[in-house]
Amino acid sequence: MSALIGLQCHLCKSTFPAEATYVCANCLGPLEPIYDYASITLTRETIERRPKNLWRYRELLPITGEPQTGFHSGFTPLVRCTRLADRL
Repeated sequence: MSALIGLQCHLCKSTFPAEATYVCANCLGPLEPIYDYASITLTRETIERRPKNLWRYRELLPITGEPQTGFHSGFTPLVRCTRLADRL
């Protein structure tokens, strides 16, 4: 379960419910997640034991409910692009 409480405007500090809103309705400032950090009982060991995907950090993500992108999201391997690097 997520510890997300709601959203807060970075500029005017107005607060909003935890739903898909991108900017402040009052000043158009960016919204940032607000968490109840005291309710998170996550340890490094717990995270390391979970599958290597985005959802191993579920309690720390600004989402509520079930994931919408699938359970195998994240941890895409990085590939070195030497020819692209040479051109840049």
